[in-house]
Amino acid sequence: MLISFFVACYYFKPRISKNKQFLYLVYLFLFSSQLFAAEAGQLSGKVTDADTGESLEYAVVTLYRKPDNSITKSTKTDEDGQFRFENIPTGTYRVKISYVGYLADTLENVVMPERGTKKLPTIKLKRDTKMLGEVVITESKPEIQFGADTITYNVGQSILAEGSMATDILKNVPMVDVDIDGKVSIAGKRNTRIFINGKPSDYMVGNMADLLSVLPSDAIDKIEVITNPEVRYSADGEGIVNIVLKKGYKIGLNGTLSVNAGTRGTYTGTAYIAYRTENLVLGSSYGYKNNDRATNSYSLTQNYKQNVVSSYRNRYNNGDNNSNAHNFRANADWDMTPNQNFSISINTGRNSAGGDSWSDDYRLNSSEVQQELRNQSNSNNNNSVNVIVDADYTIKLNKKKNEKLEIGFITSINNTDQARSVDRTVTRINESESAFLQHADNELDGSGFQTNADYARSLGKMGTFIAGLQASVKKNDNQQNVSDYDFALAQDTVNQYLTNKFSFFENIYSAYAGYNLRSKKRWSFKVGTRAELTDASFNQSRTNGVAMQPYFNIFPNASVSKTFNKKYVTGINYSVRINRPRENALNPLIDNRDSTNISYGNPALKPSVTQQAELSFSTFGRTWSVAPRVSFSKTDDIIERIRIPVDDSGNIETTYRNLATSNALTFSLFGNYRPGKKVSTNAGFTISHITYHSDGNIGARKGGLSYRCNFGLALKLPEKIAFEGNLNYHNNASAQGRSKGSLSSSFGARKLFLQNKLVFRIISADLFSQKSNREFIEGLNYTQERYSSQATRNFSVALSYRFTKTGRNTVNRQKKDIREKGNNVLDEEE
Repeated sequence: MLISFFVACYYFKPRISKNKQFLYLVYLFLFSSQLFAAEAGQLSGKVTDADTGESLEYAVVTLYRKPDNSITKSTKTDEDGQFRFENIPTGTYRVKISYVGYLADTLENVVMPERGTKKLPTIKLKRDTKMLGEVVITESKPEIQFGADTITYNVGQSILAEGSMATDILKNVPMVDVDIDGKVSIAGKRNTRIFINGKPSDYMVGNMADLLSVLPSDAIDKIEVITNPEVRYSADGEGIVNIVLKKGYKIGLNGTLSVNAGTRGTYTGTAYIAYRTENLVLGSSYGYKNNDRATNSYSLTQNYKQNVVSSYRNRYNNGDNNSNAHNFRANADWDMTPNQNFSISINTGRNSAGGDSWSDDYRLNSSEVQQELRNQSNSNNNNSVNVIVDADYTIKLNKKKNEKLEIGFITSINNTDQARSVDRTVTRINESESAFLQHADNELDGSGFQTNADYARSLGKMGTFIAGLQASVKKNDNQQNVSDYDFALAQDTVNQYLTNKFSFFENIYSAYAGYNLRSKKRWSFKVGTRAELTDASFNQSRTNGVAMQPYFNIFPNASVSKTFNKKYVTGINYSVRINRPRENALNPLIDNRDSTNISYGNPALKPSVTQQAELSFSTFGRTWSVAPRVSFSKTDDIIERIRIPVDDSGNIETTYRNLATSNALTFSLFGNYRPGKKVSTNAGFTISHITYHSDGNIGARKGGLSYRCNFGLALKLPEKIAFEGNLNYHNNASAQGRSKGSLSSSFGARKLFLQNKLVFRIISADLFSQKSNREFIEGLNYTQERYSSQATRNFSVALSYRFTKTGRNTVNRQKKDIREKGNNVLDEEE
């Protein structure tokens, strides 16, 4: 049309003035644009559940252009199950609809007219009955999934997860506790391991809490709480929290940018980006966090002599601390051939922290008359850096037999520099004074390497055989230099007693084999055995090195589960686990910042072995689900941190010892109720009874009840507004007393703008109370109440922007992903 216009203008040039030619040109250009726009139409539709008729939110709708079947566009359904494609050129298309837990549906030969809109008939998806081995808590995109021995938390569904860090997410995961220092544990489990992408990362970094506090949630796909790890996992730890990172399943370029600012001086910034072609996925993430922390604590001690109070000691502390942390991760996933894949990731983190603390220590006699006052100030400065490289090569040896071999390695280096000083003044009842000034530097260097070879193949139509080899080599050095100030000489002198170097070496060699079988009657059997040889040793500069006797362990593992009537799942499992003493528990270097409670490790520790069994059950209806489970564990030579009195004045030493045995009986109950498609609630309760049996006197108490409960609520409101809230409470028993936790809470509201690309959130943390911990300890000749709190109440605002650019010519890759990985693309888009 425009060509004809220019020809006409040229032919009639003598008859039309230049001004009129220009006006005609503008008019015809606008008119032509409208005609071209009219040629591109609009395609819309709705997706529902075939049985209930409820709308399905987050279903993936993909548009393929014929005849080459190239992907034109991809989108998700909204909260009403509606989807819409704009600017679709005239032609014939194929529409594919997929949703987790449902059979995919395809509409062939959808013809787009030259102009106007086309509305498809309602698309009704049927449930996939083969996926009923797991109970899905929510009918729309699942937030929580329960298996016989695994709880899966899909991160993309949480409002509180957007633009936050891994530690923030873990606080709301069922059965997971995060203490005041950021340590992660599974309720009812004494020793919890932290894995990233199925590989141990907690022993590869200097401080796992630092890594989790700055790992962007936008880079996390899901979190798995594994109460009975399979034989392919390391036998160390009674349970595993496995953080699965995203790989960039969405076609083309996509990512998220987020910033967050809070009233408590917490500022975060995160970025996640992934690019994908037919055979290659490239991804990266970055996280930054600035955090101000204010703490206060006290300890009130009563000392006894022949069952009569002999003295009191009351200590009050407060402190301020600031930290800055960075984390960067880059990953690549390459399909070298249809049967070969290579993936690699690099993670590096840097953390700087420093602060000051002050304490007043009052010593009183039995009549509560003050005899001595110790005023002390402490300053500390820590800097750490770590690098982790993880690579895997996978080859499919025989497609028909699902035979494949995976070879991988993970290597790491970490360094931490710690500097601290102590300035103490002692004032006695006779008003005499003495001063003490000490400075200490610790340099910690660590390195680790782990390699694995894992093999799997089908045996028959319903069976699978797995086997593998693993080797892990680790070394950690801790050089401590301590100097005391000599006031008489007015100079620093080396403290020969405290200056020391501790080096720890640990090599673990493993082999495993297992067999999994599923029957047509919905039985599932898993049996396997893992063998591990541990060779460890340590050196001290002040003493001779010690080569610990190598030890060999066999770890059987078995589980059985059964699905009844497509809605009841029950299972039972048994496994043997080990808890090896770590360098922090073995390290004999003395920490005397608290002169009345010095702490040190115990090089004589032995590994503890746990036998555990669990009975699980789960059932669900259209709007509800319930999943109770009962577990029992027995641990020999348990490793416990205990306090030992050293004199009648109340001075104690804190160290680690192998107590005799402990028994733990745990009951957990989790459930979900969804009265409507816009309201969802979940709740959980865990109670454990722990008893300790020791040949030595460790104190009056020998265990007790520990419990944890949580409640969550999610609402979808009009105008693309959503609300989410979570409440958590825990209370734990120990060998010498009880740790009483407090209520923690998190609430968030979200508003979407710009076609769901821009996300605005308002978040509150610990609205009702600050994070605190209270312990009651009973020793041989003393009782103590310890309390610590941290200013965690925070109100923050966050802004996130999502971007997506869909690529073309990636049909084969997408088909393979949908077939092999289900609907993981949903998590990427969310």
